[in-house]
Amino acid sequence: MDVEEAQDMNFNIKWKKTPDIDYKEPIEWFIKHSKNKTATAFVLGSFAKKHPEIVKELSKHVEIASHGYFHKLVYTQNFKDWEYELLKSKEILEELTQKEVIGYRSPSWSMPFEKRYYEALAKGGFKYSSSYFPMKNYLYGNEINKKKPFIVSTKYGDIQERPIPKDIIPFSGGFYMRVLPLFLLKHFFKKHKDAVMYIHPYELIDKNLLRYFLKYAHINLDYFLAFFHLGSTRKKIKEIVNG
Repeated sequence: MDVEEAQDMNFNIKWKKTPDIDYKEPIEWFIKHSKNKTATAFVLGSFAKKHPEIVKELSKHVEIASHGYFHKLVYTQNFKDWEYELLKSKEILEELTQKEVIGYRSPSWSMPFEKRYYEALAKGGFKYSSSYFPMKNYLYGNEINKKKPFIVSTKYGDIQERPIPKDIIPFSGGFYMRVLPLFLLKHFFKKHKDAVMYIHPYELIDKNLLRYFLKYAHINLDYFLAFFHLGSTRKKIKEIVNG
C-alpha cells in the first residue's frame, strides 16, 4: 500500500478544496485483509506527521517503508532536495515505529533509473527499492522493460530493485486494476505468481467514490484516471487474495 492522502496524487486534478477523508477505516480494512500475507506500507513522511497513530498501528501488522516525504515527482526535484527528504522520511518513520526502515518506493515510480539515486539509497541505509515501472506513460515509467527483481550495485552496497509486475499491460494496482475485469486480473495474478499488488487508502473508501469526489475536484481526464471504478477495489482485492 502507498500510504498517502488523496490530494497528494500526481495527477493534474483541479481541487476545489482538500478532501475530508477519515483514513483510519480503509487502513483498518487493509490490515484485516493483509493477515497471513506479505504486505508493506510505503508511507509518506508528511502522512506520518499528520496521522501518527494510524502509522503506529500499521507498523504492528505490516512492514513500514518510505514513500518519500512529500509526494513530489522525483525527476522534477533537485537531487539534493530529494535526498534530504528521503532521509527525513526515514528518520520520522523509524522514530515513530521504533523499527528500521529499509524499503523505498518513489512517488508515482518517478525516480530516474540512474546510479546516483541507488547510491543515495544504499548510503542512507536502504536495502531495496520498488520504484521501477516497466512501461513508459506520460507521468512515469521506464522504457527498458525489466520485469523481474534485479540488483543495483553501488559503492555503498547493493540495492534490490523490485519492479511493478506487467504482462502485456500493467495490471496489479491503481487505474489498471480498477479498469480491468476480474477474470483477467485473476488470470494475470495466476500467471505471475510473484506479482505484488499496490493500492492506496483512498481507493478503499466504502462509498460511491466517483460521485463522492465531485464535491472536492473538477472533472477532467486526470479525474477520470484517478477515480474511475474506485468502488470495485475492495471486491477485487478480496477475490484475488482469497483466490
